[in-house]
Amino acid sequence: MTLGYRTSGSGATKVMWAHSWLAGHEAYDCMIPYLDTERFTWVFPDFRGYGRSSGLTGDCSITEMGSDIVDLADALEWQEFHLVGHSMGGQAAQWVSGQPGARDRLSSLVLLCAVPSRAFPLDEEGSRLFEAAIADFDARASVIAAVTGGRLGTGFVRHVNELSRRTADPAAMGSYLRTWTQEDVSDQVHGYERPVLVLTGQYDTVLTAEVAADQIVPQYTDVRSLVLEGAAHLAPMETPARTVALIVDHFLGGTEKASDG
Repeated sequence: MTLGYRTSGSGATKVMWAHSWLAGHEAYDCMIPYLDTERFTWVFPDFRGYGRSSGLTGDCSITEMGSDIVDLADALEWQEFHLVGHSMGGQAAQWVSGQPGARDRLSSLVLLCAVPSRAFPLDEEGSRLFEAAIADFDARASVIAAVTGGRLGTGFVRHVNELSRRTADPAAMGSYLRTWTQEDVSDQVHGYERPVLVLTGQYDTVLTAEVAADQIVPQYTDVRSLVLEGAAHLAPMETPARTVALIVDHFLGGTEKASDG
């Protein structure tokens, strides 16, 4: 079975999104009004255990996530497509970009607030909080507030928490947490030579521009880094219009100047 997904648009240029740990594809609903649906076809899949793929089980590994992305592209009969990976999905997207049979199909790659391919181990305090957030929604609210710098108020935290509760299976979240904090696939990420855009949030205190510069950018040859002003880790919900604009600019050749953050 292939992943469940949502489609927006019917354009000739294909784009697939790989979502983050906290919630399924519905986390990107606020971007929908800003998508160019005439030039592009946008597909938002749910990884196993999330949303429209809630009935699918597996080992929740990076290789499984990446293989599922490619399998969905096969099912859609996409010979070539752009891939956007957000947070945990960004780690899977890096793996896809290193696979000989898949990387030739990627027109370009966008890594948005991405977990490095080598994983991102948490410190003791962070590990306790994220582990607690799997089953405790108060702890999950604390995670949401933490990754957005506590800047967006209780209404935003409540909205994301409810979205997470509705779209993410706790057992799957536990498996994926161990994956993105422990599974190192960096030795499989090489050989991709098409354009790559690395986006980090201005207020992201964990997966910072410095982390990206040190652990993600060196994997690629044709790569630009930009900082999303006004955003932290959940940029598609914090600054949806600007996030879409930068990504489309990248697809069209990348006129935005690179930033050191």
